[in-house]
Amino acid sequence: MSMVELTEGKPVSPDGLIMEWITVPFGPFFPGLPGGLVLEFTLDGDSVADTRIQGNGAMPVPPGSAPVSLPDRLAASCPLAPVAMRELACRALESAALAAPAPAIATARAAAVERERIASHLNWLTGFAHQTGLTWLERRAAAMHHRLRDAGADEIGRDAAAVCAFLRRVRATPLLALKLKGIGKLDSAQGGPAARAAGLVEDARCDDPAYAELGFSAVVGDGGDALARLQQRCVEIEQSLDLIARAGTIALPYPPDDIPSDGHGMATVETPRGPATLHLMLKDSVVETARLTTPFAALAERVPAMGAQVELADALVAIGSLDLDLWGAAQ
Repeated sequence: MSMVELTEGKPVSPDGLIMEWITVPFGPFFPGLPGGLVLEFTLDGDSVADTRIQGNGAMPVPPGSAPVSLPDRLAASCPLAPVAMRELACRALESAALAAPAPAIATARAAAVERERIASHLNWLTGFAHQTGLTWLERRAAAMHHRLRDAGADEIGRDAAAVCAFLRRVRATPLLALKLKGIGKLDSAQGGPAARAAGLVEDARCDDPAYAELGFSAVVGDGGDALARLQQRCVEIEQSLDLIARAGTIALPYPPDDIPSDGHGMATVETPRGPATLHLMLKDSVVETARLTTPFAALAERVPAMGAQVELADALVAIGSLDLDLWGAAQ
């Protein structure tokens, strides 16, 4: 059979060559990608012609549950950001109750969210280093993640200098710059490190009174590529260390004592991956509806364009740099 007959009816590549396209799945367990995520690539040679994203998200909060149990339920449904989800649920209940915590308690709760941001960024860095083959980086990031994820404010303060020195080394690693620069470029995004790495001041903490007490201001980068997102997360870890030091203490959020039997509450919290918003409706002392919006959908929309006509290895790195949280996919 001639080459003409073999390629007859096949799609034409952008470079004019006619090749057989194949579909290849990656996941649900693949280094550098979140567990449960399945990427289905259509390959044109070693380039990606199309990308489809699949995965099972968390189960939504069932109606009819007791409002006081909502923080625990929401935290359990999003294991990559349980503290931020608990804070979000407590704020929505406080909104419904027309209540607010004392400033000192609010800043301590903000410090708990910032500790989780540090741990989340280090956990992402661990997986990303494994994907790119940097063993030393993977081991150091994993050790710091395990040390800091449940640490108190004093312990975090003692480790802050070592963490910052490690982050400076990460940002100065030539291999990372050579590998990541220009890959997965985004000009815009809906909040989170991806947006701030593209130079956009998109951060729910800017409108948060607790963060105003701590003197917070958003930090942004430029470039919008995988390298910029790495650098952005490093800078945000340093910023979170400073915010925890200013707060002086860390406290987990708890629901208010007086929760109304009927009402509506709404709250937004800047999670490690971007803003999450909860709309809550209470009726007859139960949760009638709880609608959660997370950063996943907005980031997942960027995946097909990010992988188009990119070499497979670079596409996997670019998508991994988004830090997708599959648990927030279906709420």
